[in-house]
Amino acid sequence: MTGPPRNFLSSLLSTTLAVVSLVIVALGPGLLGILALLVAAGGLVTYTLRLFGETAPSFPRPRLSLAWLRELARFAAEFVSWAIPKIPFLVPLAVFFGVTWPLASTSESIQFQQQASEIIPVLLIGYVIEAGAIRWKRRPVDWLLSLMTVLILIAGETYAMVALARDVPEGADLIAGSMAAGVAAIMIAAIQGATQAREAPADSSP
Repeated sequence: MTGPPRNFLSSLLSTTLAVVSLVIVALGPGLLGILALLVAAGGLVTYTLRLFGETAPSFPRPRLSLAWLRELARFAAEFVSWAIPKIPFLVPLAVFFGVTWPLASTSESIQFQQQASEIIPVLLIGYVIEAGAIRWKRRPVDWLLSLMTVLILIAGETYAMVALARDVPEGADLIAGSMAAGVAAIMIAAIQGATQAREAPADSSP
């Protein structure tokens, strides 16, 4: 009886953390922006992984021995391999941040914004087509990947259109990050679709 409210609150919290992460990246440059981004993204990752906590690798019992250190290293490798497929939404966010941060905010001409305004809708359509084959309801994190990707692409398109309207070559870093994140998200969706296609026969077998 408590399932639907819990699902609603989970989606609401995840959405809020995802939006806050993007707002911080776009509007909060500097050291404080990085720290706030790490807190918001870390909270989103922690909350998402808690949903799969029952299947997580068990932490080895601490003891003073070399054997425990080897077990700890093995646990770390197992935990990373377990966690990464469950938080694909971090990929477009990390790519967006990694591309945006070192670039200048203005370009040499407005031509970059003009071309980007035509490319970003193509990336959005491409992602929608690629992600359409993924069974979102079976994996909640795929919904977060879609939310993160769509918001990043819409933000990039908005910056491009505003720059064109003002005829000022600004927002080049955010626009470039948006396009790079869109390409990364399409690749992740393709990988997930291929993985689920291989697993489908096994799932449907009696």
